[in-house]
Amino acid sequence: MRTSVIKDVSRVVFIDNYLRKGLPCVFKGTFSYFPALSKWIVPRQRNTGNTELNLRYFFSQIDASGKDPLVDVESGRFSHATDRQKSSTPTSPEGANGFFRTQIPLSLFLRLQNMPEVPKEYANLYLAQTPLLNSLPALLEDVMPKSKYLPDASHVYGSSVWIGRNTFTPRHFDPNENLYVMIGGKKKVVLWEPSVVSEGQAKRRGGLGNDNFSPPGQDETSWDEVELNPGDGIYIPERWWHEVESLSPGVTASVNWWFREPAK
Repeated sequence: MRTSVIKDVSRVVFIDNYLRKGLPCVFKGTFSYFPALSKWIVPRQRNTGNTELNLRYFFSQIDASGKDPLVDVESGRFSHATDRQKSSTPTSPEGANGFFRTQIPLSLFLRLQNMPEVPKEYANLYLAQTPLLNSLPALLEDVMPKSKYLPDASHVYGSSVWIGRNTFTPRHFDPNENLYVMIGGKKKVVLWEPSVVSEGQAKRRGGLGNDNFSPPGQDETSWDEVELNPGDGIYIPERWWHEVESLSPGVTASVNWWFREPAK
């Protein structure tokens, strides 16, 4: 494993040794105190080792807010990581993989995620690239307790919640620094240095558009593969290529913050 593991270092050490050097690192168990770990996820009694969403808690927050927000969900980009060899880029709704993004009520998405047998047309729904913390601000308190590693609000560019089953996000890069924290389930993150792609590719527009996705080439060796469990986090430097795949059988949940490096 080439990626450093941080268990308890100062904020200054993190900024000087990793953030400002553009080197990824894993925070092992650092965020285990997040209330979301126990509030959002519960064990599924029907299948030992599986997990599901805490619908009672989420619905109480929806009721308290007085609205059932529409959330962005996606489906069909890839049903599993093995599909990465079948397509070089994310497909359009008309493509072979039938990729699409749409909006549905949050309560409907949550219920679908907890169904033992989800109808085929809803099996791969993924709440991804979704600012759920803005749509339902009460959840913000579950993932934003004071931490020396979380970026200051003034430096945060955006934040997303990621919830789904059997999820896989193909290799892509982000134009900003990224702190990604696991709330429930387990995921694998594969990293590639920016240098593994051509200069022209690296200068393409970043953000969340499809033009910053690229499949690994056969001659490209990844920098590292890391596994994240609940409470773990990973810092992914800007423009580092990465892909993310769920490893656990139940629902996985995570949250991330894109941020800019604080001034020296």
